[in-house]
Amino acid sequence: MLMATLSAHLVRSLPRSRAAFPSSFSSSSSSYLRVTRSTVPRAYTSETTRPGGPSPATTRPSQAQSLAAEVLAQRTGSQSLASKTAPTAPKGNKRPSKAPGQTQSNWREWAIGSGLVTGLLGSGLAYFGRPFDDGREDKYVNNNLTLAAFHRARDRWNELHSSLTNPIWDKILPEPLPDPYQRPFTLVINLDETLIYSTWDKEHGWRHAKRPGIDYFLAYLSQFYEIVVFTSQSAMNVNPILDKLDPYQCIMYRVYREACRQVDGKLVKDLSHLNRDLSKVIIMDSNPDSYALQPENAIPLKPWKGEPNDRGLLDYVPFLEGGSIALTNVEDIRPVLQSFSGRDIPHEWALRERIMNESIKKQWEEEHAQRKHKKGLASLLGHGSPAEEQGPPPSYLDQVRRQYREQFANEHDEMRKAAEEQMKNNLEEQQRQMKEMRLTVWQLLTNVSQ
Repeated sequence: MLMATLSAHLVRSLPRSRAAFPSSFSSSSSSYLRVTRSTVPRAYTSETTRPGGPSPATTRPSQAQSLAAEVLAQRTGSQSLASKTAPTAPKGNKRPSKAPGQTQSNWREWAIGSGLVTGLLGSGLAYFGRPFDDGREDKYVNNNLTLAAFHRARDRWNELHSSLTNPIWDKILPEPLPDPYQRPFTLVINLDETLIYSTWDKEHGWRHAKRPGIDYFLAYLSQFYEIVVFTSQSAMNVNPILDKLDPYQCIMYRVYREACRQVDGKLVKDLSHLNRDLSKVIIMDSNPDSYALQPENAIPLKPWKGEPNDRGLLDYVPFLEGGSIALTNVEDIRPVLQSFSGRDIPHEWALRERIMNESIKKQWEEEHAQRKHKKGLASLLGHGSPAEEQGPPPSYLDQVRRQYREQFANEHDEMRKAAEEQMKNNLEEQQRQMKEMRLTVWQLLTNVSQ
């Protein structure tokens, strides 16, 4: 009875159109597998596949099993076998049902994960919250055990963060030299896109262009400034470049990435760790992030991108001369730099110097007119002093500048010759030492046997 009902139900579920079957249709399984795909509709259940999956030949028995299971469930009043063993497909906007045991498995995974995280946090709190063993006073000894451990762990984290973000030295530079060897001002200058420009290609690798005027800039200003190159690169990369860039040792100190400070993920050159009076420190940099902590000490520069006719460094020489204590006796450079804020410093300094010279000239002309009026007839006959006939004398700044430049021209030639001779001697000494270090195979074996 039951088998007859199942057979009738299967027959009714198949399409009745004879056009869907070939003329040689029979009850054999081979004829059943030749049913055309376009005319037989598919029923997608949890055990069948969508288009692109297995062929109808592999899905048809599973359809029959599903229909048989549903009929059996209707007769017996129990659940479908498929619904007990696999999740059902979604119907409408409803979510698909989960297989039995899947919910318990998810809760078990969450419980295990939460336990592991809690255990790790507890172990970390116990380790980093342990009492300090470096001799410092325990400020949290009166707190409860958990709160004291939390505060100690927080202090250790702050110390670690500080060690990673602050310079590795509290004082980057050594103590200033005694007078008269110490320069009155300290000039901190960037390397990349300020003194050099670096490029890389597959054919040549890294190449470094030297900015025009850098030799004169460093050599001349070394009379007035303690020159410090402060770069965000490592010493291993920078030292070979600086050795070529500064053969005459005009740069007094080299400061590298290790001395930078991290603020909001950016490298900052904190001048407060420089071990110098900030009223006598100037920083020249093309990156505003570098001087973010002391913008009042900064001379902002435009990045140099390798232009061969650039005069950016040489244009700043007159201002740095005028800002030097050797020429104008400036006590604090910061108000001077603030007066040029937002302006082109070389152009603005040239304008101010011209106004100053015109004022001096006007004052001299007024004094000269009064003296000329007093001399009367002698002045009218042209018997004045030669200085009066030659016009106004140069300003004090021009006089001192001329004196320093003439002195530099004479001393620099001698210094260059001495430096070249020293470099030649050093090279010869290195070659001699390398020759002495070379050993033949026989000499090496003889030394080993002895």
